[in-house]
Amino acid sequence: MNDYYENVPLKEYEQILANREYWDCISCEWERYSTIEQKLVRLGTFVQRGGDLNRVIALYEEGREYTYRVMIQHCIERYIKAITDKRIPNLTLRLYKLEKEEAVLLLAEVLKAAVKRMYDFDKYTTKEWHIFGSVDSRNLDSESILAAIEEEHRQAHSDETKDEIKARVMNWIGESLW
Repeated sequence: MNDYYENVPLKEYEQILANREYWDCISCEWERYSTIEQKLVRLGTFVQRGGDLNRVIALYEEGREYTYRVMIQHCIERYIKAITDKRIPNLTLRLYKLEKEEAVLLLAEVLKAAVKRMYDFDKYTTKEWHIFGSVDSRNLDSESILAAIEEEHRQAHSDETKDEIKARVMNWIGESLW
C-alpha cells in the first residue's frame, strides 16, 4: 500500500490525521475513505517519524462535543485490538484502567513495533524511496508493552483508590453507545 503522506511535514500530517476518518468509528467517514490497515499504517508512519498522537487527538477534540470525544477512546481500543489480533487478555478492562495519555502511549508503542515500511532504491539516483507499509504483528509482544505501561501507572499512582479507578472507567465509557 502506497503511503502518500510519507514526505508530508509533521505539522501537515497532524492536520490530515485529526479528522473523523481516524477518530470516530461510527461516522460514515470511518470506513468510506480507508481500511483499518491503511489507517494503522498512516498512524504508524506518523509515530515512527516522531509525531505525537496526543497532539493529533487534541487537535481533533478541539471544539467537538462530548460524543465525538468519547469515540476517540473506542477508536484507540479498536486500533489496538486490530494490531494485536486480540491476543491481549482482558484488553478492554485493562485499557480502561489507564489514563488517556497512557492508552495513547500504548497505541503509539504498538504502532512503532507493528507497522513496517518497505523501501527500495532508485537505480538511477541511488536514493532510497518508500514503496509501501503494512501491519505485521506476528512477532509483536504486545502483552509486555501493556504490562510495562501498567507497571508505570501503578508506580505513578500507588495510592490510587478503587473510586478513582471507577471514575476513570466511567470517563472512558461515559454516555457512549457502547
